[in-house]
Amino acid sequence: MKNQNVICQILNYNDTFHVKKLVSKIKDFSVFNYILIVDNASTDGSFEKLSDLYKDDDHIKVIVSNKNGGYGYGNNFGIKYASAKLNASMAIVCNPDVEFTESTVINLVKLMKKTDAAITSGVEINKVPSINKAWKIPTPLQWILDETKLRKLSFKKFHYPDEYFQKKYSQVDCVSGAMFLVNLSKFLDVGGYDENMFLYGEETVLGYKFRQKKYKTYLLNTDSYNHLHSASIDKSIPDKVKKLKILNHSKLYFYKAYLKEPKVRYELEKACFKYIEYSRKIVGYIKNKG
Repeated sequence: MKNQNVICQILNYNDTFHVKKLVSKIKDFSVFNYILIVDNASTDGSFEKLSDLYKDDDHIKVIVSNKNGGYGYGNNFGIKYASAKLNASMAIVCNPDVEFTESTVINLVKLMKKTDAAITSGVEINKVPSINKAWKIPTPLQWILDETKLRKLSFKKFHYPDEYFQKKYSQVDCVSGAMFLVNLSKFLDVGGYDENMFLYGEETVLGYKFRQKKYKTYLLNTDSYNHLHSASIDKSIPDKVKKLKILNHSKLYFYKAYLKEPKVRYELEKACFKYIEYSRKIVGYIKNKG
């Protein structure tokens, strides 16, 4: 499969432990022309450590971005390098805290070639299959309710029913950014990830951009990968309320920049998120006091 110019891109931020663990498992996969480690301006000496560790392996490249601009920025940086310097046409884009087999990668490549997809992905699991296998582009109301006790009202609206995934593969709007195969030319054609977003919501915006261009995304229901769910994120941002604020900022940006929400409605949505953040903060304070 090497003539397909497939690489694996691992985005790192202060998490050499999981990077080394993943590389040790995939370094002998014949499907990959290169393993590209993108250090997102780590503050713990990750770039120097990883560069030194893999300096004698031409199959493994370690590069560093000039700033930690978030998940989207780091992956854009890597994909541009992979396309220009490594002549890659497809890339597995993944977090360090995932596990997958070579057969899954091969099957994703085959599906991409068969369907001319922009993205193909396996089912994300963490001990048990995820209930959030893939999702539709949500409306603002659906995304707000998703953070409240009324989540069940919105969940079915922008998620696919279980029977939708009974086929070998299913066309979807969005998949998890933890691990997927992407066609680099299509990714670059839509401008890649929106770098105005940081850490959360990028997959939804990317799905929206692909849909606008009529590029397709498929979930391969017969294959899966394991995700230690936010192990890398938890290490870099342990505060739950801070994570929620980052997520809500990304959602509001999506509403304004892509959905072109009217000002009055946008301000109302902004107020809803502020209330949710405040409520979570109060609940956390009460739990800590108790």
